[in-house]
Amino acid sequence: METKHKIAKYAGIVITATIFCRILGLGREIVISNKFGASIETDAFFIAFMIPNLLRSFLGEGALNTAFIPVFTEYLTNYDRKKAEYFASNVLNILILVLIIIIALGIWGAPLLINIIAIGFKSNIYKYELAINLTRFMFPYIGFVAIAALFMGILNSYDHFLVPALAPAMLNIFIIIFAFVLSSRYGIYSLALGVILGGIGQALIQIPVLIKRRIRYKLIIDFNDNGIKKMFKLLLPAVLGLAITQINVVVDRAIASNLVDGSISALYYANRLVQFPLGAFGIAISTAIFPTLSKFAAKDNIFELKKSFLFGLRMLIYITIPSAVGLIVLRRPLIRLIYEHGIFSRIATTMTANALLYYSIGLFAYASVKLITMVFYALKDTKTPVKIGIFIVFINITLDLILVRYLAHSGLALATSIAAIINMIILLKVLQNKIGSAKSGGQIVFLLKTVVASFVMGISCILINTFLGNILELSNKFNQAIQIFIPIFCGGIIYIVISYLLGIQEVKNLKQNLKIILSGKA
Repeated sequence: METKHKIAKYAGIVITATIFCRILGLGREIVISNKFGASIETDAFFIAFMIPNLLRSFLGEGALNTAFIPVFTEYLTNYDRKKAEYFASNVLNILILVLIIIIALGIWGAPLLINIIAIGFKSNIYKYELAINLTRFMFPYIGFVAIAALFMGILNSYDHFLVPALAPAMLNIFIIIFAFVLSSRYGIYSLALGVILGGIGQALIQIPVLIKRRIRYKLIIDFNDNGIKKMFKLLLPAVLGLAITQINVVVDRAIASNLVDGSISALYYANRLVQFPLGAFGIAISTAIFPTLSKFAAKDNIFELKKSFLFGLRMLIYITIPSAVGLIVLRRPLIRLIYEHGIFSRIATTMTANALLYYSIGLFAYASVKLITMVFYALKDTKTPVKIGIFIVFINITLDLILVRYLAHSGLALATSIAAIINMIILLKVLQNKIGSAKSGGQIVFLLKTVVASFVMGISCILINTFLGNILELSNKFNQAIQIFIPIFCGGIIYIVISYLLGIQEVKNLKQNLKIILSGKA
């Protein structure tokens, strides 16, 4: 029970901070869509920004931290703080050297990267050259954000989650400021400057906490250190696994680059809306639970590890399924409220809404795959997700090529969701063979109850939204906001009430978990 309380506490901290960052992120998207719409400039910017973001997954909170945290936590669990700090300093110094080389290569090889990722851009020389220049300008972002991610891994291992979870807000703040202040003079490059300073801010904001924790830094580079060897054994498969996963993103963008202008932007804007609940709840819960899973794995306590995993998985399902339903039924008014202003047209709203529909179908699977993969990483098994990931890539690409013919850019979103669901099912089956089965009957009943409660909530949201649409003048943003927020609020209440009537344990424990989260007591 104490472990569940700790997970609820840490998850609550990360969820609260992440929601704040995601709200700022939506503000960022509103500003970008207002200033630039869904255009040639935004297509070029999102492609250019995607490249360092892909690398961030490898050198940041993706592969690096999944390999770093289990080793670092093992040292801390065995009460060897001095060795842990030596290991962390060594990793930081090696990371800086690697980043310098990667940034230099990235700036030099920007044309090659754009040729690979967005070959369709070559038909428009302005779009092609803009993407290359933006890529070169923003490439140093990967260096700052990778260091920030390592700082996050260190602090999370010490059970400090608040400041690392707030750090991404710096990116959103700087992009918003520079879009407002400099867009009239520097155009799309104002966003690129915000990206760079936002990356620097994410690293700097965590340094005072590291100092307060008295985590000592050593100027050392030792490739023969046992900790480094252990980490590299975990890192290489993790990098390969993420590379395989990111192939799906690259293929989606490459195919979309051959579709009508605005297709890439529509996919991006829709994905950002899906990322709100995914980041605020799915990734937040996985981030909060990973150090706990690593500690139980270090102690070889599989029983407690499985209990913690199932607790986290039920939390994810209970939150992400109604979130997906809400995004689906309210997608058009939501996109109209957030994006449809400035030069963001009604056509762009329709394109984005269609993509959001199909992305939302896989929301629960995206979140579950993240958590299940964390369990494998905690067990120091980074190879299994890679093997499964290779199979999923072929599934995703095949679905891309089939569905894009019938649904255009929306087909790419649907392919992503189907592939994620297949990935989740396979990972769950393999994990069950590895750590033992759970009470599957109870989990299926819980899932069915959650689906029923979400369905009732969705119908309620549609009815309330339609009613408000008939009585409100929707030409102004205030009334558009009312049409969105009242159904969300009422739908949330209805979901909780139906969950309680159906006997879903998560809602019965909600009051106790909220008290733990707010009091900070584990």
